Amino acid sequence: MKRLWNPGPVTIMTTGLWICVFTLYTVRSLWNTQVPFWPAFLPRLATCASGALICWGLYWVLRPHIHRTLPVQLGLVLLFSIIAGGVDSVSSMWMLDQMLGDLQPPRTQPWGTVAVLNAQSYMWVFITWSAIYLSLEYSRRLRENQVRLIEAQALAADAQNRMLRYQINPHFLFNTLNALSSLVLQKRTERAEQMLLALSGFLRYSLARSPDEAVPLREEAQAQEEYLRIEQARFGERLRFVRRIDADVEQVLVPSLILQPLIENAVKYAVAPTSDPVTIELIARREADRVEIRVCDDGCGASVTAPSLGVGLENVQRRLDVAYAGQAYFTHGKAEPRGYCACILIPLLA
Repeated sequence: MKRLWNPGPVTIMTTGLWICVFTLYTVRSLWNTQVPFWPAFLPRLATCASGALICWGLYWVLRPHIHRTLPVQLGLVLLFSIIAGGVDSVSSMWMLDQMLGDLQPPRTQPWGTVAVLNAQSYMWVFITWSAIYLSLEYSRRLRENQVRLIEAQALAADAQNRMLRYQINPHFLFNTLNALSSLVLQKRTERAEQMLLALSGFLRYSLARSPDEAVPLREEAQAQEEYLRIEQARFGERLRFVRRIDADVEQVLVPSLILQPLIENAVKYAVAPTSDPVTIELIARREADRVEIRVCDDGCGASVTAPSLGVGLENVQRRLDVAYAGQAYFTHGKAEPRGYCACILIPLLA
């Protein structure tokens, strides 16, 4: 059966805290013979209800600052608790005056002095509430980070497994070995050696990296360039590669193998279907506080409905969401006047 109301941790914490405060005030009033018990019951209840509402105000004030440093949070908690204590003190005294009237004994101190003294008591209630709220937020963020880390490791491992399966795919190995055999028979030993070195570097990069490891953009681009050197043995002059990475972003860390699905899609859907020369470009540059990485081709253009293309791009999007907590952007689509372009925009971390 579906629950009609599912209170969150903040609601439960706020309600529980003020029930405790109301209980303490009620028990304390049993020893206070100057104020009748039952006439003061409703004002006490209204005072605690207003305190709970002020706590919700504190929630909306503190919520934008939960990612700030601990000293800043403590300073804000102290400041807002003092303000909240003063507001609750004034509102509770006003309600007592309105509801009790002549039943309330005359004050021995000025109204303002009593308000300040009461504000000190209320302030500690709000400090306690704020401390519990920040603890709950810290616990929630810690759980989210753990889940995000586990998901990132799973996605990165899946990406690496996909890469390894592609490397040992018989069709891939057949094409690679066949191209090597042709180069040897043609006595083009220099070209065969270059292809072997490219294959060796590509396999070394894939096997040496931990699945959840971030790598410099320069190394990721070098691995993709070695992969394309292998593919150039199949396509020859039909496949051209242009690499333009600005020097100030070469050391920016990116998830390992994040460019592999983009490069692979460009080869599969732009180069393979045509006999015309196709240029694949890898471009990276700084855009304000972000890094823009583009993989573009000038081929016939891939169809976004292709199953393989959709799975590869979806995996890129998921890995970026996990690695950068939703602060990275990924777009792709047909380029003008022809071709296809995928763009990754990631934050430039200090």
